[in-house]
Amino acid sequence: MTSSRRLVLVTPNISEQMGGEAIKAYQFLRHLVAGGHDVAVVTHRRSAPVLQRDFPRVPVFIVEDSIGQLLAWRAAPLRQFVDIFFFRRARSILRRILAERPDAVFHYLCPVSPIMPRFPLPEATNMLGPLTGNIYYPPTFRGEEPLKLKLGRLFHYVAQRAAGAVFRDKRHFSRILVSGGDRTRRSLAWAGAAGAQMRDVVDSGISDEFDRHPPIRHEGTNHRFMTSGRLVPHKGVQLSIEALRYVTEPIRFDIYGDGAYRAALEDLVRRLGVGDKVRFMGWMESHDALIARMAEYRGYLVPSLAEANGIVVQEAMMVGLPVICLKWGGPTMLADGDSAVLIEPGSPEQTVRAIAAAMDALAVDPDRANRLVARARGIAERRFGWDNVADEWQAAYGLG
Repeated sequence: MTSSRRLVLVTPNISEQMGGEAIKAYQFLRHLVAGGHDVAVVTHRRSAPVLQRDFPRVPVFIVEDSIGQLLAWRAAPLRQFVDIFFFRRARSILRRILAERPDAVFHYLCPVSPIMPRFPLPEATNMLGPLTGNIYYPPTFRGEEPLKLKLGRLFHYVAQRAAGAVFRDKRHFSRILVSGGDRTRRSLAWAGAAGAQMRDVVDSGISDEFDRHPPIRHEGTNHRFMTSGRLVPHKGVQLSIEALRYVTEPIRFDIYGDGAYRAALEDLVRRLGVGDKVRFMGWMESHDALIARMAEYRGYLVPSLAEANGIVVQEAMMVGLPVICLKWGGPTMLADGDSAVLIEPGSPEQTVRAIAAAMDALAVDPDRANRLVARARGIAERRFGWDNVADEWQAAYGLG
C-alpha cells in the first residue's frame, strides 16, 4: 500500500513473547514502521508494555477487559471465546479513529480462525487475515484426534453457517487474505464470503535471524535429527519417537521446547525402550542459539497432524536443515517433494515406518540433503522474508 492512508492493526496480541500469532503481528508492525507507513494499533492491555518499549511513536489504542471477557478467561472451556469480546469492545475505539481519519484502513490480523466474528464497521475499509484455521487430523489418525479438534471438525460446517447467518461480518471486508488454501476458502464461503473478496497469500514471514545465517552445508554421515516448539499432541512428536523403533541406523533425536505433553512423551520413550536415542533439551534462550545448534543436525522432524501453517518448517527451510513432515495441512503449502521429505499419512503404523525410513536414508546421503537445502532455501528467500510477506499482504489489499 503506497498511499498515505492510516493503517490500523486490530489484534488482541502483538509481541515477540506470546507465541506464533502475536509474533506475526509484531513482525508486520515492525515492517510497516521501518517502511515509514502511517500505522496505529488497537490491542489488548497486555500488549501495551511491549509496544510502548519497542514502538514508542506508534499510536496505541487499548481495549480493556469487559466483565464477559474476564469470566470467559477464568472458565477454561470458554477461553476460546475471549477474543470475541475483544473485537466487540474494539468497535467503539475504531469508530473514534474513523471519525478522525475517514481514510483509515482497518486490518483485523489475528487470530487465524475463519469462524470467529470480528464485528467490523460496515462504513469502514476493512481487511481480514491471513486466515488458515480449520485444520484437523488426517482421516487415518482420527482415532487419536483430541476431543476439542474432533468436535471442531464435526461441527465446523454448522458453526460457520450459523456464524454467517447471525453475524454476517465477512461481507464487510474488502479483502480477506487466505493462507489455508481451498479448505479455508470453502469455510469462508459457508459464512457468506464471496470469492472476489479472497486473495491467497503466505501466512507468515520468519525472523531476520534465520535469513542472516548462511545455509548449512551437509557432509558425510550424520545420524542426528531434531525438532523444536511447544510440546502438544497435534505436533506429532510422538510419531517421531515411535519411528525410532524401526530405524536401522543409529539415529539420535533431540527435542527442543517444552509443554504440557512433555511428561506423556517422556513416558512413551520409557515404554518403547528408546531412551538411548532421545534427549529432551528444553527451550533455547534465543533464536540465534537455536540456529547455531541446527548446524549439528541432518534433518528437522515435524510430522504434525494438524499444522495450519508451519513457521518452524519455514525456519528450517531458510537455515538449511532438511524437513521431514507429513503431506498434510500447512507444510504442503510451503514445501514440495524437491524441498522437503513429505510423508503420506497412511495408517499410524505405515506413517511411523515411513518416518523411520526417511531418517535412515537421509542420515547417510549428504548429497540429497544438500539438494533439498538448495531448493528449500531458494523458496524461503523468495517467499518467507518479512519484507516480501508484508508487501504481498499490502498488495492484496487492492488499494493502489
